[in-house]
Amino acid sequence: MKIIVKLLGTLASLITGWLGAKVVGSVWKKATGEQPPSLANPDKQQQATLGKVVAFAVISGASAACIQALTKRWTRNLELKAAKH
Repeated sequence: MKIIVKLLGTLASLITGWLGAKVVGSVWKKATGEQPPSLANPDKQQQATLGKVVAFAVISGASAACIQALTKRWTRNLELKAAKH
């Protein structure tokens, strides 16, 4: 059961990380009217000002850290529930 919970946690982490990146990119595009200056858009990253690149890095990094923390808490709670049964 513990392996299933770990696999589920890994899968949830991958999916939520991908969704988080999509949401941050979408919000960035709506707020600025431009594609985000990320590794997925190398041309845009090279053309963007340093301030925009840093701002996007801070926002995407903070959202990734929050998603990771929440996913780890969820996985830990699942492990505790599975251990009780």
